[in-house]
Amino acid sequence: MTHSRNTKGLQRHAQARRQAALERAERAIQSLLAQKQPINFSTVARAASVSTAWLYQQAPLKARIEQLRSGSALPAPRAGQARASNDSKVMIIATLRQRVEQLEKENRELRKQLEVVYGELTKQQA
Repeated sequence: MTHSRNTKGLQRHAQARRQAALERAERAIQSLLAQKQPINFSTVARAASVSTAWLYQQAPLKARIEQLRSGSALPAPRAGQARASNDSKVMIIATLRQRVEQLEKENRELRKQLEVVYGELTKQQA
């Protein structure tokens, strides 16, 4: 006995979910435009609760977002986000190397302690 599959119901459900996602994406774009927020795949996906991969798969939405993205200005870099100077990088590297040496020394000491404990356990078991 074979069971008949309800593929038509699954197809209707998938189509309804796709349509709802398309509507959410459209509302998200309208909202971002009204708020003068940057339009890109990331912001639309976040606002519409869909994945960026899904947006890329929807040709009309993809074309619209790309058009709006190229027309909208890129967000200005945040104040205080200066690149680290070379002196700063050198200091960071020196600090990290010192920390690595300290951790290696601590690791060696802990290994020695572990060997002593294993030796004592072996003596007790014999």
